[in-house]
Formats: sequence, structure tokens, C-alpha cells
Amino acid sequence: MTQPSPYLFTICSQLENQLGFKIKNIADAERASNSLVAEKLHISTHTIARLYGVVKPFRTPYKETLNVLARYLNYSDWENFCSNQTNVPFDPNYFLTEASDGFSLAVLQLALATENFEALKLILDKAINNENEAVLFTAAELIGTYVRRIKRQKELLQLLAESTIGNLFFYECYVDEDNENNYFSDALIQYYLPRIDNDYKKLFVYSYLISQTAHKKQMASEYIPEFIKLTNKLDKTKCHFHELSRWMECVILIDGFDGLLTKTWRKHLEEVILLSINFKDYEKTWLFSRSLKALLLFGFKEELFHFNEFNKIVDNFIKNQKKEELSMALYILQLYWVSKSIYFKNRNIYTPFRIHNILFQNESNEKTAIEFGLASFFATGENSSIINTSLKTFCKEKGVFWVLKLM
Repeated sequence: MTQPSPYLFTICSQLENQLGFKIKNIADAERASNSLVAEKLHISTHTIARLYGVVKPFRTPYKETLNVLARYLNYSDWENFCSNQTNVPFDPNYFLTEASDGFSLAVLQLALATENFEALKLILDKAINNENEAVLFTAAELIGTYVRRIKRQKELLQLLAESTIGNLFFYECYVDEDNENNYFSDALIQYYLPRIDNDYKKLFVYSYLISQTAHKKQMASEYIPEFIKLTNKLDKTKCHFHELSRWMECVILIDGFDGLLTKTWRKHLEEVILLSINFKDYEKTWLFSRSLKALLLFGFKEELFHFNEFNKIVDNFIKNQKKEELSMALYILQLYWVSKSIYFKNRNIYTPFRIHNILFQNESNEKTAIEFGLASFFATGENSSIINTSLKTFCKEKGVFWVLKLM
């Protein structure tokens, strides 16, 4: 993933100075959004929260968002802001200088690129006291990108597991759904799981392993008994939305392998709808998309298509989607929504959105499968034949069987 402009951290700092307060939580982000609205400038609370790392993971904002921030600071646009920062030193969090011996993304990248793990340990130690969450989550993306391609991968995975900040950066922030050659799931089992005593973090590990085995091998995971034992003592209302979405996905997958879904699928979806009430739309999409994938894996497409309460919520997600809040969850729901529209021969005119290639590199297989699926709906003639053949081959090779079931 391309490293963000150093001026991104500069504009974040200047925005806080202009506002007169730090943005450390959702309430601060909402307050900031309201301040912009007062100047007839509009950026959602969620976008601001993501920019400052309050909502995770951090993503580089869209140009349009940066233009609005620049205007609030009395610049004409983002380019004008950047061109007027030429005499402003790099943020010490980005680039290490003689005057600042703090955490540096540039030095982190150099240590990863040269596989200098002794230096990496020192650099990670410096990150512990860093309070800029946008920087920290950029570091997580940077580490994730290098872990996937580095020669001494196992050594790096073990090093990251041995420190709290290493766990935060990689095992807890950067979740690799592609999991090529099972490297991420193996690392969770060998290095991460033995070192954690938090039950909700264990929930993530077991649910990730169950989901991976189900979707890629169409098999029940050996960790299902551990998952059931653990969840018997956990409280759904205390879960982060990602934890809860994975929990509900696994409950559906387990019933699928036990042959119980015919009797329980509606009950599970009704629970998902009930649990989602207090979440924001962005968070809800993860609850719905993971449950959707699990049900599609077991062939419950038509049942889903005819479950009106579920579909009304999905329709609302798609019709009210905002460019700055795109996610893989919404991407999944979009494919389902288009498929459902075609099934019912609806005449809705809808141009599917596409996520930029630099985003979601850790979910590239599913992202590609979704795009092949969307293309198959709109292709004609020989193109249609080529796409449908290639789609089946790709989905089977990458273990994205739910897309095949939907198509």
C-alpha cells in the first residue's frame, strides 16, 4: 500500500489547532463535523473518526475530503495546502530527524525493506508512546504489506507476536483474509494465541480459523469445540462489531455443517437484525455481510432473497452508501443486491461502485471475485462466456465459494 503523504499528518494537526481541541473519540469527531457544517463544509463524523484512527483501520482519505479540510483552513484546495507547506518540516512521526528521536514511519519502512530485525525491535519500542492513531494504523498497513512478501516471514511473524505493540500492529489491526498458504492462520496459532489471555481476542482467533476453513475448504474447523466453549461465557453486548459479526458468522457456519440451517437460518438472521440496532450503518454492514456469506455458502440464496426484513436493510445500505465509507462489507452486499435485483427482474438503474486498487490489499482475492461476479451480470456474448468460465476457476482456486453460490 502506498505510504500516505506526510502532509496528511500536517493537515490533521492544523485542523485540531483550528478547532481548538484534539480528536480522540467519536464525540470529538462529531463535534469537528458540526464545526465544518457551520462553515457550510460537509465531512461525516465517521470520515473524520477514520482519519484520526478513532474508527479502525485507518485509510487514506479521498481527495474530495482533503479539499474540504483545506478549505476549512482557508486554502483553495488540497494542492494549494500542500504547496504552502514547503517550508514546514516533516512531522517527526513521519520522518526521523536529528531533533526528534521518536517513532518514524520512514525508518520503520527502511528496517522492513532491509529485514533489519534488530533495528525493528527498537523502532517498535518507540511506537509505544506515540499517540497519533493515524500514524499507528498506517504503520499497521505498512507492516502487513511487508509481512506478506518478506523472505524471513516466520521470523518476522514471531518477532511481532512477542511484543504488545507488534500484536496491535499486525495480529489485531492487519487481518489478512487472503491468508496465502495459510501463513496468517498458522501465525495466529503458533505465535499469537499462546501469548494472549483476553477472551475476546481468542474469539477473533477461533472465529477467523473457523471462517477460513469453511470458506476455503468447505470443511468444519477443528477449532469449533474451542469456539463453542469460549462463547458460552462471553457476552455479545460487550463485543466490538467485528467480533460480533465473526461470532454470528461462525454460529451460522456451525449449524450449516451440522445440517441444522433449514430450521435455524431465519432465527440467526433475526438475531443479527436485533443485535445491529445500536450500531452505525458502517458497522452493521459487517454483521450483515459475514452472515450473508455464511448462508450463501450453504445454498440459502432464495431464502435470503425472500426475507423481506433483511432485504429492506440491505437496500437501505446500498441506496444510501457514501463514497468515503466504502468497505469490503458493503462491496459484498452490493454484489448480493445486484444479484437479487436481477433475480426479481427489477428495473432499478444502478452503477456499481468499485473500490480503488490500493485499498484492501489483504482482501484482494475476495475483492477480485466480487468484481468478476459483477462483470458477469453485465457482460454479453463471448465476454459473458469467458467471464463465467474464469469466475468459476478463480473462485475455486482462491476459495471464494460463496460468490459461486450467489451466481
